[in-house]
Amino acid sequence: MTDRKLKVMTALGSDRPGLVKAISALIHGSGANLEDSRMAILGGEFALVLMYSGSPDALERVQAGTESLGSKLELQFVIKDTANPAARPYRSYRLKVSGLDHPGIVERVTDVLALRQVNVESLDTRLAHLPMTGTPTFVLDTVLQIPPEVTIGELRKALSELCDSAELDFQLEARI
Repeated sequence: MTDRKLKVMTALGSDRPGLVKAISALIHGSGANLEDSRMAILGGEFALVLMYSGSPDALERVQAGTESLGSKLELQFVIKDTANPAARPYRSYRLKVSGLDHPGIVERVTDVLALRQVNVESLDTRLAHLPMTGTPTFVLDTVLQIPPEVTIGELRKALSELCDSAELDFQLEARI
């Protein structure tokens, strides 16, 4: 399809069964294609971000359908035009950071990354409780896009210094 366009959709509202089915049915029923998505329940709230594609007519049908679907399911939708990103060379790595929970971990880790122009492709965080003690442990799991000019050794060193000072553990591994 030569006139294929891309859109990004976000949705937010109280969680309940059937939300993913209703949203995916709207996209499919409108003649569009769901290409990439992330969905989560945070507290009692459902949060979604996804990218879909289709002809201009199909995309208009999706957008029009979100008005009634949003009212029916009490969801707030935001839809934005997007494009395929320009290809930029990078190496894909996975970074995991964990340790006793304390404020500022995400900010400090992402500061190390941003200073080196490392792009965060995805980032998930959660609190896990250690067996036996129930001690809250913070876990950060992220996929990184590391530009060729950043040496992995230098990035490891910076992360090691940060994690040592914050009493955190980390793993940095190439994604294949």
